[in-house]
Amino acid sequence: MGSKPYSKLENFNLTVDQNNIVLEIGSERGEGSSLWLYEWTKQHNIEFYSVDVEHGQRKQEHPEINWIVTSSGSDWCKSMLPDLNKKIKVLYLDNFDWIWEPTDISWWIQKQIDSYAQRGVTMNNQNCQEEHRLQLEYCLPYLDEQSVVIMDDTYYKDGNKDQLTGKCATAIPLLLENGFKLYGTEYATRGCE
Repeated sequence: MGSKPYSKLENFNLTVDQNNIVLEIGSERGEGSSLWLYEWTKQHNIEFYSVDVEHGQRKQEHPEINWIVTSSGSDWCKSMLPDLNKKIKVLYLDNFDWIWEPTDISWWIQKQIDSYAQRGVTMNNQNCQEEHRLQLEYCLPYLDEQSVVIMDDTYYKDGNKDQLTGKCATAIPLLLENGFKLYGTEYATRGCE
């Protein structure tokens, strides 16, 4: 998304403690989310984890950040998140790219598709939604009673507020079933006013 949905955290008066973490699944590629969230966690004296299938130059430029490389965000959430013994205060879901025009694949989207294929992953919108749903499913037991879930590239189809599409469209029903309130399509909260 062109906006910076993670910056909306400033709108919430979140109560944090040492048992809380901020988890970003899908590290930034220069747009600023990882650095912004890291600074937010420093201000609140809690830990930050940025999980991705690769980090490249960002890890070298900012070694102070807890960059985690894994085969997939959902695999890490399933196998490693429980071992942290922490509660997620903020979850930012921004990995597995969304194809905005599936019938008109541009050269740079084809380059992304080819990159995914090199890792043995088929990049398409169905797989994108399934990955985000699994990530949220594995994170749900570890979301704090007062928490915020931020979702990138999720929107109402053709402006219809009854039909969601985008990365987290299949994850949102899990949030709603677990007491979260949806604000637009960028974020959902539980226990926050």
